[in-house]
Amino acid sequence: MARSLASAAAAPAVIILAAGQGKRMKSPLPKVLHRVAGRPMILHILAAVMQSRPEANIAVVVGHGRDEVERVVRESAIVPVEQLAFILQDEQRGTGHAARCAMDSPWGAAVVRSKAPVLVLPGDLPLLPVALISQMCEGLGRSATLRLLTTELSNPTGYGRVLRRGKSGPVLRIVEERDAKPREKEIREVATSIYFFQGSFLKSALSRLSNKNSQSEYYLTDVVEQAARKARSGAGGIEVLMWSESGDLRGVNDPWELAEAGEMLNQRIIRRWALEGVRFDSPRSTWVESTVRLACGVEVQPNVILRGNTTVAEGAVIKAGSVIEDSAIGARSQVGPYAHLRPGSEVGEASKIGNFVELKKARIGSKTSIAHLSYLGDAEVGSRVNIGCGFVTCNYDGKSKHVTRIEDDAFVGSDCQAVAPVTIGRGSYIASGSTITKDVEPEALAFARSRQVNKAGYARRYKGST
Repeated sequence: MARSLASAAAAPAVIILAAGQGKRMKSPLPKVLHRVAGRPMILHILAAVMQSRPEANIAVVVGHGRDEVERVVRESAIVPVEQLAFILQDEQRGTGHAARCAMDSPWGAAVVRSKAPVLVLPGDLPLLPVALISQMCEGLGRSATLRLLTTELSNPTGYGRVLRRGKSGPVLRIVEERDAKPREKEIREVATSIYFFQGSFLKSALSRLSNKNSQSEYYLTDVVEQAARKARSGAGGIEVLMWSESGDLRGVNDPWELAEAGEMLNQRIIRRWALEGVRFDSPRSTWVESTVRLACGVEVQPNVILRGNTTVAEGAVIKAGSVIEDSAIGARSQVGPYAHLRPGSEVGEASKIGNFVELKKARIGSKTSIAHLSYLGDAEVGSRVNIGCGFVTCNYDGKSKHVTRIEDDAFVGSDCQAVAPVTIGRGSYIASGSTITKDVEPEALAFARSRQVNKAGYARRYKGST
């Protein structure tokens, strides 16, 4: 249950509209849970709101896939539980109906009692910057009933047009694309479905909405016309914030728009890290998810993918073609080319994870070398260890995963296997071609392979028989 709004009069209330199915996405996944830069769209919005207004009380209007949306939002822990409420829109009858579900709920009643302003945001605008939310949430003027966010588009098809008295006079109303006349469709100023309301006005205006339109839905945009009428009678006013960066307001309605939003956000993320001292050799071929953290002095070469809660420390080099997921890389380490670090992997300082090496839930100490063509899963590897080419931890017996431990200063030759659970002791030496099934004592030499036998002349006899 959200905290009492009456005790937090200065805190803005935020309604996020997240009930829609998103039929054009052609997916059973709820629309707002489709990922952009590794994160569901709704989490991008929640993170921006909390960064701008950490005291905000947030109502998420849910409908299609409500249980899954609620679970993802709760588990993200972006919003403290006492500041979060979920409002059910059991029948999707338009954006105005969704907002009314929120304002008619106990949460909405508390908003009105507290005289808190209300910010309304769609759940499918993952590119919203924190600065935009901050400007929208600035206090309304004494006579204003709402602040409307608009932008200008060279191709406004699909958006509600902002109708004014004259070219730049007061806003009169917003007309949706389907209901617009040909002349109205030529208007380039569009509404963005983002509003900042006086709470009591929003509640009363929502109760007067009509669904007499081409889609038989209750449009939130129609509230603007009610505010315009109040302004003409001297009882209120409309403030307009025109946002020049229209790309920030790009909505996601189908898989292509999802891909475009992902590319835009990816380039923003890379630019931000570059300005903080990370070197990207090929920004256009690199993907960095929003939850990744990079230190100053990191070098990222072409065709690298960094995912999840990955951290890379100062001076590390991620070479071409590497994929890193939910892993940590220590300072001055080198990874790749074409390495794959799967979730739960940690690489210590000044270590080398070479080409075609795969780690999974493996912890690697400092100054350790795993140069090429090896797989280490569920492994704990110490410092100053050398792993030769073609080493494999055999960590799965068909039922359970087991741990391989390789202690400090061990040397493992090429083409070896360790059948877990097994420990290779400190300073020990594993001869090439060995399959290790028993623990190796510290400083011991272990070899586990058949004795070589040469049969003179057998090759000539074999070739003669074929």
